[in-house]
Amino acid sequence: MAGSARTQGFSLIEIMVVVAIIGAMTAVAVPGFSTYFANQRVKQAARSVADVLSLARTEAIRTGRNHVVYFQQDPTGAALVDGAGTSVPVLMVQDDDGTGPLPDKNGQVDVGERRVDVRAEPGVNWGVTFATGAAPGDTGLTANFGTGRTFKTKTGGAATSWIVFRPDGVPRGYSTGPYTEGDIGSGGGAVYLTNGRRDYAIVLAPLGGVQVDLWDPSRGQWRN
Repeated sequence: MAGSARTQGFSLIEIMVVVAIIGAMTAVAVPGFSTYFANQRVKQAARSVADVLSLARTEAIRTGRNHVVYFQQDPTGAALVDGAGTSVPVLMVQDDDGTGPLPDKNGQVDVGERRVDVRAEPGVNWGVTFATGAAPGDTGLTANFGTGRTFKTKTGGAATSWIVFRPDGVPRGYSTGPYTEGDIGSGGGAVYLTNGRRDYAIVLAPLGGVQVDLWDPSRGQWRN
């Protein structure tokens, strides 16, 4: 009878051993999963920025309207928010009057404009962690790659955070006060994102093409 009872369950010691094994396996696996998901988030953030730049160019050509891509804040200095008032890092807006960056040139994102928001990804920040130089094809102010953006204005090539796609599909850097739109070719530059483990560069070519590069620490260079 004793032998029969023994086969129908586990002893307390056996259960404790199994629990300890599961705990050890979890301790090993959880950091790996955390790293994987963190890397997926920064990859998705880079892809989202590339997609909104490509969309802005496509829609500018299709509609014949200027399309503006803002990063972090609008020209008034106000933080970018979506329709629910939640902070967003990137926003694309259609310029409905087609004459400047905004419908009434007041430096604000006005109600009623078509817009596309890029949501924030947890743990993703502007700039780089490991990269030691700007990505290939970045024709902006490459000395600024560590701050997250290298776009520039027309006058003096000063740094700016915004890009406007004209109906010809060509991006131009711009600033306000008063509105100053860069010449053809001034829209080339890049956005840099990091999660502390991986660095991405979203490179915007002077004529509007977009490419996403990843920093390879083992080779000390960017690759796509």
